[in-house]
Amino acid sequence: MDDEMRVKSPLEGRIYGEVSGWLTIIGILVAIAGVIIGISGNSIFDYQSTVKDLLSGLNEEKVWEKDTYMHTELHGYWFLTILHTGDGIAMFGIATVVYGGIAGMICLFASMFRSREILFYKKGLYTILAITILSVMLLLAWEASLH
Repeated sequence: MDDEMRVKSPLEGRIYGEVSGWLTIIGILVAIAGVIIGISGNSIFDYQSTVKDLLSGLNEEKVWEKDTYMHTELHGYWFLTILHTGDGIAMFGIATVVYGGIAGMICLFASMFRSREILFYKKGLYTILAITILSVMLLLAWEASLH
């Protein structure tokens, strides 16, 4: 295809795509490694009892109390205290995937300041949308960490 015919994607979009995409790939690989480590025996769960209890209809609180060595349902960033287990590594990988989008949005937002044309595109609508989306993502991530 001729270079003149090719549509150039905006730098901001490429930055967001690269950052969030690579963090997603890294997070998935970390999570898979955590699952493999957990299955090999380094886990906070007794997997056989957990599956049996889930199939019998126990709710999540009872499963956490009965089938983990902590005997309580954990909240927030609990996995950071157990990164030596497969479950902690797997949850860290999942958190990396989730926060990959937020990191990508922060990089996109920072890259918008390189040009007044981008910053005030469509009378600032692009910037307002980026700020709104980033704010909602951060608010939801913070809210989720509290429960």
